[in-house]
Amino acid sequence: MTDRKINGAHFAFYRGWLEGLNLADLGERYLVTGRDLPRAKQTLRWLQDELYSAARKSKPPLARLLKLSPSQIQRIETQPTVSLNDFQAEVDPDFFYTEAELVELFEERYGSATDKSISRKAHRNERLIRKLRDTVTWLEDWIAEDPKQDDPVDAWLEKAIAERLIAADLGDLRKLADSMKKRGQLWYRKVPKVGPVAAQRIQRWMAENKLMLSENLPVITKPNPRLMPLEADIVPMERLMLPNDLSGISGSNRCYSNKMEARDDFDAINTWLRSIGSKEHTVRSYRGQAERFLLWMVFERQKALSSATIEDCISYRDFLDSLEEGKLWFWNLPRERWIGARSTPRWCDDWKPFAGPLSPTSQKQAISTLTTMCEWLVRQKYLDSNPWDGVSCNYSPEAKIRADHSLTMEQWHTVIAATNEMDRSEKFHRLYLALVFAYGLGLRLSEITEARIALHKEYPGKPNPGIKRALDGNGWDIEVLGKRNKLRTVPIPNAVMAAMSHYGEVIGLGRDVASWPEGQRIFLTLGDGSWRVKKKDFYERQPMSESQIYRMFKAHFKIAASKMETAMDAGHLIQASTHWLRHTHATHALEAGAEIHEVQENLGHSSVAVTAIYTHASRKRRKSAVEKLMAFAQLS
Repeated sequence: MTDRKINGAHFAFYRGWLEGLNLADLGERYLVTGRDLPRAKQTLRWLQDELYSAARKSKPPLARLLKLSPSQIQRIETQPTVSLNDFQAEVDPDFFYTEAELVELFEERYGSATDKSISRKAHRNERLIRKLRDTVTWLEDWIAEDPKQDDPVDAWLEKAIAERLIAADLGDLRKLADSMKKRGQLWYRKVPKVGPVAAQRIQRWMAENKLMLSENLPVITKPNPRLMPLEADIVPMERLMLPNDLSGISGSNRCYSNKMEARDDFDAINTWLRSIGSKEHTVRSYRGQAERFLLWMVFERQKALSSATIEDCISYRDFLDSLEEGKLWFWNLPRERWIGARSTPRWCDDWKPFAGPLSPTSQKQAISTLTTMCEWLVRQKYLDSNPWDGVSCNYSPEAKIRADHSLTMEQWHTVIAATNEMDRSEKFHRLYLALVFAYGLGLRLSEITEARIALHKEYPGKPNPGIKRALDGNGWDIEVLGKRNKLRTVPIPNAVMAAMSHYGEVIGLGRDVASWPEGQRIFLTLGDGSWRVKKKDFYERQPMSESQIYRMFKAHFKIAASKMETAMDAGHLIQASTHWLRHTHATHALEAGAEIHEVQENLGHSSVAVTAIYTHASRKRRKSAVEKLMAFAQLS
């Protein structure tokens, strides 16, 4: 870590403390840590040590003064601060009183100050305070300096904040300022554990030290893709411009009797993506895999995608495995050309195809997707053969569905109990509804996000996903448009409907779910200024995104983990995510006696074999079975 430096704001903070001002108020005005009193006290101790050490090097007698606190220097005011002449101008401007009478009046108001010892102590304290102030001024002229663009962030900012900035590759003030200019008000999203409040304090500090023109940053809006320049570089596909020999117009694996109008590899990939349908998440995932392989072929192999050979595919498989830091890297381009910050918008200049190393499961998924894509292009006679045919993954990861990724009943009860400590605010009702909604229905994250009130009028032949009354009049159902555009109906438990009624009452939609507007999304942003579109007298809030719901669950699981009695349970809950509640739904439903085909239909599994994974999830039942075996064999 770099030694921290001292600037004028630190001295202003120190002077305020000497004058007896509130430390939290001083921290809010002068420190990046704001009104955090423990941090302000920590900064004060550090500042005292630094000033004392500096004074000892040049003027040791003055250093002792810096060890005194305001409470140790009691200012005793015994002498009047108003002279006799000033007093006469105030009370006797017409010279009505004699001099003796005027002195008597003066002493009645201010006293005679005859106590010589008190007078000497007061003069001593005044002299000490004057010397202390002079010492601080001398030290400021000597050691204070202004922050410079090339200074490391840990030279100026508090240690915890500096470490977070360094971890986000914002290690010096120039990089920090550039990130703010480039990303605008949302720059802090690149920095884990730095929120909007801390970001605003850092911006103010940067502006006060003339490292930025203003602490107010612009809102960076998404540019029109059609107006963005095309580049022959590692950029998203929509901004990619390639010469003919790399575009796939004349790829060596092309089959020119194709059934598509695709002219090059870019067109062929887009046609394949459109053939998948309207499933946004699937299309986004497949596009990412195709885009990565296309860019890798062009910039690493200097070949078009439609010229890929089986050797190229094997090399790409090994490339995916070597993205992890510490593994042997023997590729032409360095890692940093391929790996960037997670969640970087596609239109940003620092976008990269990868956000880090891929797990074995992700590597297998990438190979599977590319094999499927090339097989489809072969069937459309765009490619002559599938270069991925016969290329296997380096790993044989376990099944994607993890039966152990579910909560025990004790852990689930702890999760629910942790909500009881919250105030009965909108935040509580939303979280509680989300938990019982995910647990009771077994939906995927995307399906929870899209949950809404169905259209009140059904149209023959058209799907109408959403919450609606059951056809038999017994309660409520939710129709879900799941994977592969498969529509399924899931009954809604009464407890979930009760939670919805409470939530609706709090947010102004009413307790009667039947009266909610059709198409109304269930999970909305909090009522803290997030209202956007005005409709008559009702301001409609923005629906929560997948990432917001995911973070809400993760934060609550972390709180619940702190309440578990064993480290194993706590560690299990910390790992838990939204999808774990889907696994928990299946596991607990089967343990409660539900039929396997009932659980299969609720989850939307393609076969009973997939759902059967959960029948083996209960260790308690399996332990009971082996104990019965040992007892039967008379070995217990």
